[in-house]
Amino acid sequence: MMTVNFDDIEILATDDGGGNIYYHNNEPFTGLIVEYHHGILIGEITVVKGSKNGRIALYYDNGRIQREYFQRYNRPYGIAKEWDKAGNLLQQHDFGLEYNPDPYL
Repeated sequence: MMTVNFDDIEILATDDGGGNIYYHNNEPFTGLIVEYHHGILIGEITVVKGSKNGRIALYYDNGRIQREYFQRYNRPYGIAKEWDKAGNLLQQHDFGLEYNPDPYL
C-alpha cells in the first residue's frame, strides 16, 4: 500500500456523500495518508479512489492513539474506539457490519 504525507494531498472535489476526495499527482489517491505535526504522527486515513475507505486513526502528541474508527461511503462501520492520553479506553461503539449501499444485496 502506498503511503503519502497529507501535505502532498490535494482536496479538489467531494464525493456523492459530501466527503472529501483526496488527490495525489492529479489522480484520486488509493493508499494511506499520514499527517505529522512537529515530526509526530497525528493521523492516518485509508483511502480508495480518493474516498475514505477503511481505518482512520488520530493520535495524541505523545504518540498514543486517541481515536480509531472505520468508514466507507461516508458512514462508520465496525468498532469505533476512543482512548485518553494515558492509553485507557474511554469508550467503544459497534456500528455493525460494513456499510452496504444496496440493502438488497
